[in-house]
Amino acid sequence: MEDNLTRGEKKILLQFERFIETNTFRQEVERIRSLLKLPVNGIEPTEKDLKNLSNRFRIPDNFPIKKLNNNEHPIRILNVEIRKIINSLPIDSIYFSSLVRYYILFNKFFYDELKNFESRFHSENVCELEDAQEGLPDGDPYFNIRAYLEMMETKLGRYPIALRIHPEASQRDIVEYIKKHWPEIKFYQDRHVDKNKKASFKNSKTKENPWKKERRDFIYKNRHLPLKEIMHLVTVKFGSARNIDCGHIGKIISLENKRRKA
Repeated sequence: MEDNLTRGEKKILLQFERFIETNTFRQEVERIRSLLKLPVNGIEPTEKDLKNLSNRFRIPDNFPIKKLNNNEHPIRILNVEIRKIINSLPIDSIYFSSLVRYYILFNKFFYDELKNFESRFHSENVCELEDAQEGLPDGDPYFNIRAYLEMMETKLGRYPIALRIHPEASQRDIVEYIKKHWPEIKFYQDRHVDKNKKASFKNSKTKENPWKKERRDFIYKNRHLPLKEIMHLVTVKFGSARNIDCGHIGKIISLENKRRKA
């Protein structure tokens, strides 16, 4: 996935990866599993479960109960709780919500298995592209104005700024228009930005050095050990060229504690 990502997609994906490392995320997963009467480490998926990952309303085969005490459908409750988690991320993505869903249920992130939702992430991230006239009544006898307005309200909540494109405009025309009107676009962005969001990709990096991330995770995993012992383990695992002193190790542990408790 990394090779064909845009800069915006990389920033958003990195925010998601950091978010699922936090204590907040882990605590929410524990709470939701308890609410749904799931085992502490989730349930074991069956082959049928794995073949139906795109059906987000299906109850897994090994799900312990079919209805909660208040007679509510457990998957409906799961959907509501996932929405609460995803609302703290910079964007609302069916790809991320599906990853979170199956981690809660099966204790695993199915990155490869959810390729069909990954394509949605490519088209719905910093912007969303669609035919603006899609969904209009156009003589449809089954058109539901209430459902249409609810759909539009959801879309406008995620993407409150609209750029309408003439069907004959070229790529250059569109790019020049955006450049010329960027101050107005920025004005609208500042008006609608949610300052209460814990996660934001506005000033986020686009990537992390893989071995630095692995070293950082290794240090955090062994944070209960004395700093000198951690330094020795880092040298053994990553080599003397990538070793760091006790002061640096202490700083990494402090920063990780702060970040993961967010």
